[in-house]
Amino acid sequence: MREFYAQQQMRFDEPAASRAVTSALNDPGLAQIYFIFRGPELAGYFTLTFCFSLEFHGRFALLDELYLRQPFRRQKLGQGVVGFAEGICRREGIAALRLEVGRDNAPAQALYRGSGFAEDARHLMTKWL
Repeated sequence: MREFYAQQQMRFDEPAASRAVTSALNDPGLAQIYFIFRGPELAGYFTLTFCFSLEFHGRFALLDELYLRQPFRRQKLGQGVVGFAEGICRREGIAALRLEVGRDNAPAQALYRGSGFAEDARHLMTKWL
């Protein structure tokens, strides 16, 4: 996570991240964390979280974090991860998979568009409490 956040220029709060990871590991109904390997090497990780929305008629999933280390990018691992996440959603009866992507992250946007994701008509907004 530290590598991913540094690359994205996001603030990394290790105690808060540790609490969030612990919550996910203790309750797979909230989130599931997966490591991505290329052979014996750790290539990255992704997190799938589960939410509820009337708009999506019940549960939906958020591909919350997808991080591939630099040497493993552009090798179609991202496509595999998206397909794997979609399979989990289908097995769980979840009809919508959402994600966030940086406005300046053109390679990730291309991956997601190529996987069938489209921008929503609304902006995602956040207020930290």
